[in-house]
Amino acid sequence: MNAAMKRTQTEGSATAVHGGRVHEAARRWGVDSDKVLDFSANINPLGPPPGILSAIENALTAGNLRAYPDVHAFLSAVVNKHRLIADEIVVGSGTASLIFAVMHALLPKRVLLLEPAFGEYARACAAVNAEVVPWLLKEEDGFAPDFATLVSELNERKFDLVILNSPHNPTGTLYPREALLSLIDAAERLGTVVVLDEAFGDYASQESLVSLTPAKPHLIVLRSLTKFYAMPGLRVGYAVCNSSLAQVMRRQIDPWSVSAIALEAGRAALSEDDFGAESCRANSTAREEFAAALRGLGLVVFPSSANFLLAKLPERSGEDLQDWLEPERILIRKCVAFRGLGDAFIRLAVRTATDNMRLVSLIEKGLNRNKR
Repeated sequence: MNAAMKRTQTEGSATAVHGGRVHEAARRWGVDSDKVLDFSANINPLGPPPGILSAIENALTAGNLRAYPDVHAFLSAVVNKHRLIADEIVVGSGTASLIFAVMHALLPKRVLLLEPAFGEYARACAAVNAEVVPWLLKEEDGFAPDFATLVSELNERKFDLVILNSPHNPTGTLYPREALLSLIDAAERLGTVVVLDEAFGDYASQESLVSLTPAKPHLIVLRSLTKFYAMPGLRVGYAVCNSSLAQVMRRQIDPWSVSAIALEAGRAALSEDDFGAESCRANSTAREEFAAALRGLGLVVFPSSANFLLAKLPERSGEDLQDWLEPERILIRKCVAFRGLGDAFIRLAVRTATDNMRLVSLIEKGLNRNKR
């Protein structure tokens, strides 16, 4: 059993800390929001692609605004992209809302949660009074779980639900496909449902389990369009699972919860194959250059398969660094709110090479200032 694992009720789950608070920062600094350089939210710097903007413009008609939203075209796009059937897809207003729908649909008593983790998982568990059992990922292991030990834990203890995400937020770790499948198969034998959040899965599509989901009756995969297609202002995402689970989840989704404009933007996004390929190529190059430059300053930078980097400062804290960056109107993601991470950890979105190197230069100045 993981020594860091213990019985707990969700602590501090009334609110969750998130990045991307650009408008709030702009008001505080007295500037326009486009003057804020945001490394705190992991948004693709190449997006949104022109096809999405055109789709939104074309959808802004009086007829569309007078009619209730219809998910048919968006569902068809998801079906075509993943070779599914519509009954296996649940549409929601982003991954966060779908997590809550899962919890209210299944009402789990006991949830195994790998941490550090996205804060909405704990909030969703608290919403249904589920007991959260944290499995703390260790820095010395590169925040990679030991799947054999996890499988043993499932066999030894009773869990109704396991929550995973890959690539993992906030570390960027990509879980091996075969290791995930071994855990999912073990959970299925025990009647335990596995929720796999693939919010950053477009950056590692070869490892996605979406296509296998209909054959796995205890697996739910969550997909987001927010980060990869750079449209967090339009809330749309989807869950994929077997049709029986999907039917139960749909009962927890509010009617017309996704606007007609968001659905049309989502439909257009799913056809942007060239944009997707270029985004993955550009992100891979920029991420490795960014990581190398940060390591050159003495930061510990953990391997990532997503569009962000988890780093550990050699001295001082994320709070100190954010204070240093405020005059430059730059936001970073402090990680002290993540269970298992201290105030020396920061998470940085991968932006353009110019933006990344500007931040590296400022971090270098900040670290040198602290040495005086």
